[in-house]
Amino acid sequence: MQHRYAPGQMLSLRSAPRHSNRPSGPCEVIACLPHDKGPVLYRVKSSGENNERVVEETDLSISDALKAISAERDSVFSIAVTKR
Repeated sequence: MQHRYAPGQMLSLRSAPRHSNRPSGPCEVIACLPHDKGPVLYRVKSSGENNERVVEETDLSISDALKAISAERDSVFSIAVTKR
């Protein structure tokens, strides 16, 4: 199974099951971890924390707010303006 997300990508991290202090919210993919079997794993860093966490791909999603930011940044108009 291949990794769906790439290092440097901003995603939304779901809150952890009970008995965990993992926050939900925006996070950045730091690395895609190798795997042979089992869940696809990533090393991520939440925007409000200094430490990195290992999470399963099922705990990550592209949020609507992050989609809008990336679409705005990559629009044709913004590329033309930044190249001037």
